[in-house]
Amino acid sequence: MAYNCLLLDADDTLVSFKDCERQALIKVLDKYNIAATDENIALYHNINEGLWQDLEKGRIKKHLIGKIRFQNFCEKIGAETKNAEKMNRDYMNALKEEAVLMDGAIEFLEDVEDYATIAIVTNGIEAVQLNRLKISGIAAFADGIYTSEKVGATKPNKQIFLAALKDLGIENTSKVLVVGDRLQSDIKGGINAGLDTCWVNFNNEENTTNIKPKYVVQDYTQLKNIILEGLEDVIANKGKI
Repeated sequence: MAYNCLLLDADDTLVSFKDCERQALIKVLDKYNIAATDENIALYHNINEGLWQDLEKGRIKKHLIGKIRFQNFCEKIGAETKNAEKMNRDYMNALKEEAVLMDGAIEFLEDVEDYATIAIVTNGIEAVQLNRLKISGIAAFADGIYTSEKVGATKPNKQIFLAALKDLGIENTSKVLVVGDRLQSDIKGGINAGLDTCWVNFNNEENTTNIKPKYVVQDYTQLKNIILEGLEDVIANKGKI
């Protein structure tokens, strides 16, 4: 079944958040004379990832992530915590300028843009995400960008997806596909909204949850084939009169 509306996650679905995070964090650590070792970078990543997982599970509010992560990080490495808030602001400013694309992301968007409405649905902080999507070139393909701040709901809350569909004027939800890398937010949220879902499992991870996406793909080619299934004749005759 071909899909004519895609609700796409951003980080680690189209943009490599791991690479962006690393580059932004190195700039901040250098500024505060903290060694940008692989160990310190991994420590920060684990702290930050844990907080975002807490957000997805409804344990904390988004605004607390920025207040907590660098304080926890500094405490772990034995550094002064008095600069934690400044470090977070500097990190946010650095991160908004980082937009390392996943390999093949733009080519994928080019291949599907003529056949589907494309929207970005993200829990990421709005000011950061909007700039990153712009400089990465992804925003040019999007018919809408929906952040949790703009909508007032955070994935996996179904309302962020339903608000996007309402704004886009999409009524036939059987042709909508939610695509993302996070089972707890993207896939669970899509299921909560009654939509078909596709887990982009680029790292071939094991699904140890009870969350069951309709599709699982390891690359953009597989994803494109799902989206465009049944449209071979249309694509073959594109541009012909």
